[in-house]
Amino acid sequence: MKETNLKYIAYSRKSTDREDRQVLSIESQSRELKKTAEKDNLPIKCFLSESKTAYKIGREKFSEMIELIKAGKANAILTWHLTRLARNSKDGGEIIYLMDEGLLKEIRTPDGIFTNTTNDKFLMQIHFAMSKKSSDDTSDFVKRDIETKLAKGEYPGRTPLGYLNIDTEGRIAGKRYTFEKQELLALLNRKLKRVEKDPLLSDKVIKIFEEASKGSYSLKELVEISYKLGLTGAERNNKLRKEVLRSILMNPFYYGAIRFNKKIIEPEELPEETKHDPLISRELFNKVQEELKNKSRPKNSHRYYSYSCYIKCPSCGGRISGLVVKGITYYRCAKCTNLPYINETNLESQISNIAEDISVKDIFLKLAVEEINKENDKEVKKRDSIKKNEEIALTKCQKKMDNLIKLKISPENSDGSLLSDEEFLSQKKEIMCEKSLIKERLEDNDNRTQNWYDNVINYMNFAHNLAKKFKKATPQKKKEAFQFICYNPVLNNKILQVSYEKETDKLIQFKNKHRATITAGKPMNISKNRAYDPVFTDWLRGQDSNLRPID
Repeated sequence: MKETNLKYIAYSRKSTDREDRQVLSIESQSRELKKTAEKDNLPIKCFLSESKTAYKIGREKFSEMIELIKAGKANAILTWHLTRLARNSKDGGEIIYLMDEGLLKEIRTPDGIFTNTTNDKFLMQIHFAMSKKSSDDTSDFVKRDIETKLAKGEYPGRTPLGYLNIDTEGRIAGKRYTFEKQELLALLNRKLKRVEKDPLLSDKVIKIFEEASKGSYSLKELVEISYKLGLTGAERNNKLRKEVLRSILMNPFYYGAIRFNKKIIEPEELPEETKHDPLISRELFNKVQEELKNKSRPKNSHRYYSYSCYIKCPSCGGRISGLVVKGITYYRCAKCTNLPYINETNLESQISNIAEDISVKDIFLKLAVEEINKENDKEVKKRDSIKKNEEIALTKCQKKMDNLIKLKISPENSDGSLLSDEEFLSQKKEIMCEKSLIKERLEDNDNRTQNWYDNVINYMNFAHNLAKKFKKATPQKKKEAFQFICYNPVLNNKILQVSYEKETDKLIQFKNKHRATITAGKPMNISKNRAYDPVFTDWLRGQDSNLRPID
């Protein structure tokens, strides 16, 4: 007998799961349900829809529908298909139970009607079981796919900011694609990996890590810096949220590792041919984690302490913190209460002495730049000699490639007896690799001399009258200069003990050795070149020092 006095809830659902890829959108489902309701003259109490998977429990609108049925405000469901209601055993069982209790009279779809009969409930159970089986199969497939990718050293998800996912055809996948990025990747002249550095954003991500490692900025300030650099949210190009930036700074992916399901696979555990290239060193990453940990500790946000959270305590290894007593700023270890306090004036006086040790006077700067220019002339000659040799090697390499192609297409090799396809491809690959290495060496050679010169000049400008500039600088600039000059500073019984970076240490050694000559302000004798050579030839050969000169 046909059930009367039915009150329907129209329910639509769509998720991003693989099994839902071909399912109608929520708008299309709602449109179909309205057509069915008008055609069969069905009384619809309300329309409920949600974008959520039914593989697990916890759907808000589904729970709302169940509560309305239990309360007697509705007793029938109109849906596009039974799979929209449940893909897990609990929700499917609850639908059947409501029918058993007589609270749910009917479930109607455009394809049929299910009522509280043995056959209909049996068919519904089969539908729900098949849906769950399909979801389980999909879940197993996804897990196997993820495990396969991880075993190959590939990241199984969307790469973090600063990297790009590359599809099997060598194109940038997803919303991060731009024509400009694709063109820049093509200039690499090699087969692209599944994960590549973003040619427009990777340097900016490196920069924000470097800024975060200094400990000079709050997370809010780092958000502003990242926005000025051009690091923005994916949707509307707005500022990164603090929690998003924190997750970026805490992601080991940037030093070459892969973190998945709380497990970290270190770079040395990944296959060499498929692992992604790191943006930063592990040392820089660890330093950023230490600074983030310091920032997470409760502190007085209304007062700025220039030298807190950088100088260490010799007893416990903890960070020195600041406090104000009767208007005077002091520094001490919060844990070791037996150690004496030091006021900021005394501490800055010791830092000023350190700045004085590496401060470059006008007469020394003039002589130093003169010698740097001479040393640079030597470097240019050396660069030109290396460039000439590498260009000869590149020409020979190209000739080898031309000869290989001639042999391959020659009539005598029509049957492959002189050079088979496999041999051709193998030898071609070797020549291309050799050619690529020569080009890289040429590029490195061109950059090396200019980088050396720029870095040394920048360092000398930074050290020029540093002691005077330090005294006039803002607290923030003083802290930045102090952090650049020294590393591992320790406050031992009111005495600041520091180690110096390699370049700073060389300058101090040189000044101490030739202090009398520099102070006299007289032109150096013929031994001047021998005095400068070991200093300037070793300075700043490697990475950029990322100087932040104080005004």
